[in-house]
Amino acid sequence: MEKYLDTRLRIRELVRSAINRMSGNTVVEDPGIPLVSRGNGKYSKYMEDDNQSSSTTTTTNVMTSKFDNISYRLSRRKQLLRYRTIVVNFEFSFALLGIVLMLIETELFFQGVISKSSVASIVLKSCITLSTVFLLVAVVGYHVTGIQLCMTDNSLEDWRLAVTFPWTYLKILLELCVCIIHPIPGNITISAVDPDGKPKEVSIDAILSILMLLRVYLISKFMVVHSKLLTSTATQSLGALNKVKINSTFVFKALMSSMPGTILIVIMLAILVVNSWAMRTCEAYYHPDPKNSDFFNDMWMIAITFLTVGYGDIYPNSYCGRFVSVATGLMGVGTTALLVAVLAQKLEQSRAEKYVHNFVTRAQLDKERKIAAADTIKYVLQLWRMKKNNENNSRKRIRLHGKLLQAIAAMKEAKNEKASIGETAIGFIEIAKSVNDIVDVSESLQESQSELKMKMTEIDSTIKDLQTKMDAIYTAVVRR
Repeated sequence: MEKYLDTRLRIRELVRSAINRMSGNTVVEDPGIPLVSRGNGKYSKYMEDDNQSSSTTTTTNVMTSKFDNISYRLSRRKQLLRYRTIVVNFEFSFALLGIVLMLIETELFFQGVISKSSVASIVLKSCITLSTVFLLVAVVGYHVTGIQLCMTDNSLEDWRLAVTFPWTYLKILLELCVCIIHPIPGNITISAVDPDGKPKEVSIDAILSILMLLRVYLISKFMVVHSKLLTSTATQSLGALNKVKINSTFVFKALMSSMPGTILIVIMLAILVVNSWAMRTCEAYYHPDPKNSDFFNDMWMIAITFLTVGYGDIYPNSYCGRFVSVATGLMGVGTTALLVAVLAQKLEQSRAEKYVHNFVTRAQLDKERKIAAADTIKYVLQLWRMKKNNENNSRKRIRLHGKLLQAIAAMKEAKNEKASIGETAIGFIEIAKSVNDIVDVSESLQESQSELKMKMTEIDSTIKDLQTKMDAIYTAVVRR
């Protein structure tokens, strides 16, 4: 690297001296040399500053960025990717640990084993709080690693250049707000009014426990960093070249393209289980009822709400349960739309199937058209024979004339259907192929035209040479 820098500086000095010689000046001026002598008098105090600035300028010209070394960038990127994987593992572990502890504490409270003010409940909630603190630290570490990766990929020295204001800060703040939600140790209650209009003190643990399930979004992060296909160098390079981010959205779209049926089934089962537990939690906390506090009854309520049926045999009795029902209905509408799109895509014929179907249909239409043409000729001959033999059977003639018209109509219909099949068989691939063929033909025509121009130019030059020689011969003959 030092040899390369010395060579570059030497080339720069040679170019500068050559330019000065071309302009008639053989003295290379140094900007650090003052035009007026400042060694004495009032300019003496600036001499030290000029020397320092000159040395600083020289050092700045020699120094280069550490990102200019491609081996450093590759090793740095590999190290950051490994560190990001470790951070995501910690995120997923702490989030899963907090959810498991929350479920244990909630189920023990439902069974009457512990109360909100008992030591066991406080210990479990304290462990949830501790895991939440570690989760928040891991979230911050994940975003810091992402900023460092952006700096490495774009050769940025300052981290502020890798941050998009204010979207990056809002994204980090939103993720921290989602991960910080958890049941707080102790029994914290608030005043609320139930749907019957009765005021009462209710615990906020139900709402915090349900919102804590939003941490499941970390599963997508976990899948991204542990997928060998998505973390390979080829995938990352292709994504960077095409400006495609390999993130959770990309993973979801890829899974929906590769195995949409499995993903939709998993999504529906997850919605059924999670929302059933959320409905049971709401009803057990805010409106205790043996019917609505049963998990299987709540699962039936969520199922008929998800399918937008709503028989009315069971319904939520609390505002929290009603909110869960509305959310379930919206999820059901969205999942149904995805299911319809997937079914439409699966029922659509492939390109090979379309070709086979169109080929068979065309063959059948050709056969029907030939039969109709043969019938047309047959009925025309029969009518001609009746006219030739002077047969006066008007009923038979009318019947043959009707059959002739039917045969002609069948022949035209087969022709039109065949033409319509040919039009519908043309897709984007056929159009692209036709465009490529047209481009190839136009390029060949341009090449032929350029060759023709060259030949015409050669013919013109040859004619001029012949004319010159003929003039010379004519001049020589005239002189003689």
